[in-house]
Amino acid sequence: MSNSKHNLRLLTGPERKSLKTTKYLAFLLHGWGSDGNDLIQLSDYWSDEFPNMTFCSPNAPEICSGNPQGRQWFDIMSQDVDLRTQGLYNAYQDLESYITDKLNFYNVEKSNYFLIGFSQGTMLALHAAIRRECLGIIGYSGAFINKNLPDNIKKNDIILLHGKNDTIVPLEKMESAYQKLQDKSSFIECFTYDNLEHSINEKGIEQAKIFMKDRI
Repeated sequence: MSNSKHNLRLLTGPERKSLKTTKYLAFLLHGWGSDGNDLIQLSDYWSDEFPNMTFCSPNAPEICSGNPQGRQWFDIMSQDVDLRTQGLYNAYQDLESYITDKLNFYNVEKSNYFLIGFSQGTMLALHAAIRRECLGIIGYSGAFINKNLPDNIKKNDIILLHGKNDTIVPLEKMESAYQKLQDKSSFIECFTYDNLEHSINEKGIEQAKIFMKDRI
C-alpha cells in the first residue's frame, strides 16, 4: 500500500456533517472526470431523513486522464486490462484507508456506513462491496469488474439503479453486474428508468433513501 498520509491528502473532499452525534457515515464516490463536489449534492435530499448520518464525498486520488480539471479512481481508458485492474485495486486501498480514518474520527462502528457510487464510483463501490462489511451499497449507472476476487467474500446488501438510455455505461453492464453478484451479496435488487441517460433522477434518489432507511 502506498503512503497513507499521501492517500488521505489526495482523497480529501467535501463533507456534510450531522447536526447531531454521528452514528452513521455515507461515502459518495463520484464518476470519472468529476470530483467530490458533484455527489455531495445528493446529501441535500437525504440529510433531513438521516440526522445522525455524516456524508463524505472524497476526491479520487488521480488526475483524470481525459479531463485534467477532474479526478479518476483509475485509468478506465487504458487498453491494458491488467493495468486497469491494478488501478482499481490501488483505488480500493486508498478508499479503505479513507474509510478507516473517517470511522475512527467520528467514532462510528466499523460497519455502520453506506457506499454510494456513480459510474466509475459504482465500479469502486462494488469492488469494495465484496471485501468489507457495511450497511449497504447503492450503485448508480455503473458496472462490476469481476477480476481477482478475494478468497473470503463479504456479502452485503446492494441496489443497482440505471437509466435505460445510458450510452456511457450501457444498461447491459448493470444486468451483468446483477448476475455476477447474485451469489456474492446478501441482497441485491435492480431498478431501471425509462428516458434516463447517464445520470441520477429523483426516483433513484428516493429509492436510495428507502434502501438506507430500511437498514438503520
